Amino acid sequence: MTKFDARLLDPDLLPDYLWNKNTDRLTLPEPLAIAYVNLVDQKNLRELSANRDKGPVGGLTQESADEHFAQAFDGSAARAMLAVLDPKNEIGSTSNNFIRSTAGAALALTDAPCGAGAATLSFLTTIAELRKASVLPRVPLKVHLIAGEFSNYAVNHAKDMFASVLDFLEEQAITVELNFVSWDVTDPVSTTTLIKNCVIKGSVAPAKLLVVANFNGFLVREKRQKDARPQLDELFRYASGEKSFAIWIEPDMNRATGNGGFFSFLLSFFNNTLSKFGIVDANKNADGPAFRSSAKFSLPLQPGNFAAVRLAVMPIDLTKNSL
Repeated sequence: MTKFDARLLDPDLLPDYLWNKNTDRLTLPEPLAIAYVNLVDQKNLRELSANRDKGPVGGLTQESADEHFAQAFDGSAARAMLAVLDPKNEIGSTSNNFIRSTAGAALALTDAPCGAGAATLSFLTTIAELRKASVLPRVPLKVHLIAGEFSNYAVNHAKDMFASVLDFLEEQAITVELNFVSWDVTDPVSTTTLIKNCVIKGSVAPAKLLVVANFNGFLVREKRQKDARPQLDELFRYASGEKSFAIWIEPDMNRATGNGGFFSFLLSFFNNTLSKFGIVDANKNADGPAFRSSAKFSLPLQPGNFAAVRLAVMPIDLTKNSL
């Protein structure tokens, strides 16, 4: 794979309680792991969490949201953490884009679909841990989070998780304003509402970051790519601007990264649809449409045990060209 040397986050400075290069293992930030274990137990989901092999994609019912949270939240969080840290220097500008987005006084962060918040919670608590370890500077950062999600049950999990980690984030000078928006990617009306929130919050923040994570299960399995495309077009257009980045994260599986898979659709989407808006794709990856990395992560619910985490990611520079 292509190696990128101009890193803002030096992998050699990563604390070993987050990344152990000798064992190739990630450990989720402790406040996030504790919050997850506590909520699983509070909601009596530990037995449900034992079956990790089903690959749940979430849904609109309480049962499907609980299943996804119990079985997939920690893996999704580990995947986002791997994208932030990039400890093996394998995934292009992804880590740099995460770090750049936190360099100013305020960040408009859109997470859509947010699910139970795994990607954003992992991103923010990882940044906070790096600040605590003096790897990153502890400067005040106001995060305006716009979280789009169609499942109210998943949103309830996200709200509970955020409530558990906000104090830890504030100890590292990160304050978060939560804005949850009901969003259906196939619906133009709800997409307009989401975009209005993005525009309002983006007007008071010097940096914008759009995170899309774990979406191919819905778009591919349910065959909704064609229905979703106009709304994705609008979302990415309005997310563009100065100091604007997007990061699309998926599990590295054949459905996503295989020949003609989901990331091939994304590459075509960005090159053909968004190019007319002057949006630059800064990454030319000779190995395929997505960058890939893998590691192991310690299971919060099973101390001493670990699981594999496989990441496929596409970082996109959404800075508008002068037209």
